[in-house]
Amino acid sequence: MAELNRLWEKRRTDNFQMQLRYWNLIGKNSGLMFVLYAMIIIGGFYYKRWLDGLPEHFPGLLLISVVLSALSVRAPVRTFIQKADQVFLLPVEPELGGYFRSSRIYSFLVQSFVILVAWIVCMPLFFQMAGRNPVAYFLVLAAAFIVKGWNIDCRWQEQSIDDLIPLKILRGAISFLFLYSVTARLFIAVPAACLLIMLLSGAFLFHRQAARGLLKWDRVLDMENKQAMKFLRFANLFTDVPQLKHRIRARKLISSWFPVRSFDREHVYDQIFVKTFLRADDYFGIFARLTIIGMLVSYFIGNGFYTVFIVAATVYLTGLQLLALWKHPLPQALAGMYPVSFGLKRRSFVRLLFALLVIQTVALSAAGAAGMKSPAGFFAFLAAGLVAGGLFSLGYTARRIAKENR
Repeated sequence: MAELNRLWEKRRTDNFQMQLRYWNLIGKNSGLMFVLYAMIIIGGFYYKRWLDGLPEHFPGLLLISVVLSALSVRAPVRTFIQKADQVFLLPVEPELGGYFRSSRIYSFLVQSFVILVAWIVCMPLFFQMAGRNPVAYFLVLAAAFIVKGWNIDCRWQEQSIDDLIPLKILRGAISFLFLYSVTARLFIAVPAACLLIMLLSGAFLFHRQAARGLLKWDRVLDMENKQAMKFLRFANLFTDVPQLKHRIRARKLISSWFPVRSFDREHVYDQIFVKTFLRADDYFGIFARLTIIGMLVSYFIGNGFYTVFIVAATVYLTGLQLLALWKHPLPQALAGMYPVSFGLKRRSFVRLLFALLVIQTVALSAAGAAGMKSPAGFFAFLAAGLVAGGLFSLGYTARRIAKENR
């Protein structure tokens, strides 16, 4: 038992030191922090303006409940389990209670920090909708922590249960109802009833079913890998991450729009990088999400100067995210297969990156111009995005790739 606890502590310490090294490299090697600081400052300014313009009957308390419940229901447990543990720790599975208890406590503490940040961001909206009552809002935070802890415990019990869909629906519904009842200060019987249901369902539904089942080691390992890979993919944007694992998705519908047309020397890597962008890891998803978020912010911000910054910052952040495509194993592994010079390969990547940033710039500029109802603004936003995209892809990226090849 003591050895298993020491094993957990060692793995947690190793993971912390690994992340600390990567954060040190991220802080030194990019302007990401400056962009994030600037976006926080601008976001805070426009958040205040947005609050001042809210109608009297805006469902602010409902929005706060949705945000906090969404963050609370998603409750993966960080176990630091490794693939070899399926063999070496399986014989001592009955003695792993303390190991996995430490994992749940650790996961609760880490994820509670995210809850705390969301709670702070939502505080001005709560005071605007419900009056300045700090005690009532601290009760919301306490309720969010209770819901987070309950969800983490239930999520862990689900690792020994087969039919999960009804349980996930129950967790989501009860979590939202409890948080909304506390946030909206409903009659005390409502949150009390929700709390009672949480306790009873946890004891007699989740724990009882888990006690009758066996731990699904494959499911636990998959949950651990997903959490570990999220940080490593982020770190891979700024430095090489040897332990990064890659995934391939079919995405037949999207891939069918870009069939392989030519494998001549000039365009062979055009085809390879396009297919890698569409199907490998989550490059396409990242590009789509950042574009949609940037369009929404550009549409609602309603100020030409700040929209210019939002367009340029979104293009820059997207470029940073897509830069990892250059180091993806598929194009790298094929480097010696085709008689293609390094310069042609580099031009293919830079050309694709610039094209994607141009497409995103057009979408962001159109959204910003529509929000301001200013056709002239479209060209100002377009110019800002094209300058940012050109400097990043044709300037920074091209020089960085050339420097790495020396």
